[in-house]
Amino acid sequence: MKINSSIPSPATPLKARNQAAASAATTPASSAAGDASVSMHLQQTSALGAATAPFDSQRVAEIRQAIAEGHFKIDAEKIASRLIDDVRDLLAKDRPTA
Repeated sequence: MKINSSIPSPATPLKARNQAAASAATTPASSAAGDASVSMHLQQTSALGAATAPFDSQRVAEIRQAIAEGHFKIDAEKIASRLIDDVRDLLAKDRPTA
């Protein structure tokens, strides 16, 4: 499987994602289906980025320190619950309204 580096990761800042999408769209070898897929992906990740909380560098530093000290606890139930909730929300958004 070939990894396509022209499709940006959701963790990439929005400005960099938009620039990568623009350069991928101007590549002569790109197909219409590939362009549509990238466009849809960018729209979804942009919507997710707008809906999430702002980046909290202090919280990240606290978590890094807890991991380094060996006392960071992972709550698998909470992670699974939030993941399921997020998937339900995404599926609900994809359904056409009648």
